[in-house]
Amino acid sequence: MNREGFTRELRGTVFNALTGRGGDVSGRPDGDVRGMLLAIGGPAKTKSGINLTAAAAALGVSRRTAERWVTNASQKSRLRGANLAKVVAQSRQAATTKAGRRRAMAAARRGSLTRRGAKLSITGKQGPTRAGTDYRRRRRIDLMLGPGDVEEMMAAYEQGGDQGYMSWVEAYAGENYLDDWGVDSLDKLEVSDPREDGL
Repeated sequence: MNREGFTRELRGTVFNALTGRGGDVSGRPDGDVRGMLLAIGGPAKTKSGINLTAAAAALGVSRRTAERWVTNASQKSRLRGANLAKVVAQSRQAATTKAGRRRAMAAARRGSLTRRGAKLSITGKQGPTRAGTDYRRRRRIDLMLGPGDVEEMMAAYEQGGDQGYMSWVEAYAGENYLDDWGVDSLDKLEVSDPREDGL
């Protein structure tokens, strides 16, 4: 989206909020190797916190190799050339392709939010436009989503990526928060179980 604040960082903000992975999907060769492997394999209850078996399978390497990339203190100097290119490409594709987003969203779809609903908190420059006057400023809004809304949100992201997701957010906020709501930039996005806030 060619708007203020909609940079490639938006890709990571949306990906991590919806998948809960906390990975690096920037597509930068100088990015965080651990974060890229997390984006590829997803989280796991392991020493590294990464499902290295899944990451290794996606990359076509042994689990031991993926483990070495995570644990080696000099990983940036060791991971280079074709291996680095493969890790960068696979991590970026986790957020930029429909297949990648669908795989990354699989665990979220099995979670409780699709059964109980969610609270969506959006922080950024946003607001309505009324009678030709722009009331957008930096603020935080909270939107309550039912299970069906959560499904629509996930589908919008899987099908359209960042742009599809943000279009859904504006439409949902316009219908359920305030008419003519628009988002110019996104600083923070949180998806949580409303029961955690006692709601």
